[in-house]
Amino acid sequence: MEHISIGQRVIAFPSDGSYSEYVVAKDTLTFAIPDNIDFTSAAACPTVAILSHKLLNDIGRLQKGESVLIHAAAGGVGTTAVQLAKLLGASKVIGTVSHQDKFEVAREAGVDEVMLYENFPEKVLELTAGRGVDIVLDSLAGRISELSMDCLDKYGRLVHFGNSSGEIGNFKTNELHTSCRSVLGFSLGTTRMERPELSNQVLKFISNKQLKIKVGKEFSLHEVRQAHEFVESRKSTGKVLLNVKG
Repeated sequence: MEHISIGQRVIAFPSDGSYSEYVVAKDTLTFAIPDNIDFTSAAACPTVAILSHKLLNDIGRLQKGESVLIHAAAGGVGTTAVQLAKLLGASKVIGTVSHQDKFEVAREAGVDEVMLYENFPEKVLELTAGRGVDIVLDSLAGRISELSMDCLDKYGRLVHFGNSSGEIGNFKTNELHTSCRSVLGFSLGTTRMERPELSNQVLKFISNKQLKIKVGKEFSLHEVRQAHEFVESRKSTGKVLLNVKG
């Protein structure tokens, strides 16, 4: 491991979970932490930042001037993806959230417009002069995924990377070929196992203060149950952290 030395601060994607003081990780999934990034930001960034960059840059193929709709825009991935979309050249970023009290969190991240899920396709079309957006980032699945097709422009890409709603969505083939739209699936967990090479480009954005990782709440390791309950309550915003030293 030429790029890492003993005693160096690193972030990593471990092979068997991270709820411990010591873990094992592949060198291709281990990255040096720049000196000007604190441990809290470093701990919060691997999943949300590297995932967001992968979704927008590699899977969604975001081009400068395109528009993006980000579901769950007040969450850890959502607040990070909003910022990255702007850094990568998006002209308009729209966010959806589950509660009105999350509007401000999404706005702080940089969305141009934020809305609840109710009637979101109509609202998105209104905001895009009837064309729809070029990219949708969808971690919800189910009915939200299906409705997202209604606000996707021709040649648009729906990037599906989660199932937080617990529902299964269905797509019709005639929603795809005639409009040249795409539905693209992605799993960071599968990628870490099958093709374990990820970009650390986002560390440069964080180091340069261009990207700020939103930390919503921090729990000590012995409070892991409360942490999971908090996330599952859908009341959380930003990234929830576990502190193994706390």
